[in-house]
Amino acid sequence: MKVLKFSQIRIDGGTQMRVSINQDKVAEYAEKMRENAKFPPLKATFDGTVYWLYDGFHRYFAAQAAGATTIEVDYKPGTMEDAQDLALGANDDHGLPRSIEDKRKSVETALEMERHKNKSDREIAKLCKVSASFVGSIRRPEVKERQQKNLAKHVEKMAKQDEAVVNYTSDDAEPKVELTQDYGPDEQELKANELAQQADLEAMNKLLESDDALATAHAEVKRLNHLVSQLQVRISVLMREKNAAIDMVKEYQAKEKKAKK
Repeated sequence: MKVLKFSQIRIDGGTQMRVSINQDKVAEYAEKMRENAKFPPLKATFDGTVYWLYDGFHRYFAAQAAGATTIEVDYKPGTMEDAQDLALGANDDHGLPRSIEDKRKSVETALEMERHKNKSDREIAKLCKVSASFVGSIRRPEVKERQQKNLAKHVEKMAKQDEAVVNYTSDDAEPKVELTQDYGPDEQELKANELAQQADLEAMNKLLESDDALATAHAEVKRLNHLVSQLQVRISVLMREKNAAIDMVKEYQAKEKKAKK
């Protein structure tokens, strides 16, 4: 860790992987800095002469806007190329979340680098902290086309599940009680359904990440999935209540039959 003047930090080494700097976020950070809010240090590599910034560009510009002349930097030995590689996956788990476009830029930049262009999708994905399927969709158009077809099938499947839930919950007729039948799913079945739904959501998220246009629909899909989950939980509760009522009816029927004897 070291406190450096801004003139000691280089930001022109191709280590800024976002599509653009968010000026609103810079202004927000700057205001908080004027109020003495504590921010994490910048991150850079040091080649013995130059500090190459690879993480913290919004904080860098915000500190300048706030009137600071120095800033804390957490640095490690490394070249400009090392800083570029570290920048490919920067902000994956902190700071302003990367957009799909930011992630795409990181992957495209990595694939254009001579030292990385022949690496596998998994290796590029590890560098850029994205999924291998996302890299494949950028590198090979046919992969993206296949992912879109898979997503279409998955959305169709989810739509059928939604329709089944709606049809069940919108039925105004009172269901006929058949006391000789076993009603409602057991605990194992409910757990299996829950795990299957989680797997479906994970698959959908991976596919959504691979296409910029689909990302805009992600929030709505998540909302609908949440609604379906709530309805499924409600149905499970109602089925348990129904089973309890049936058991009670059976008990009274048995008592009534015994009393008649």
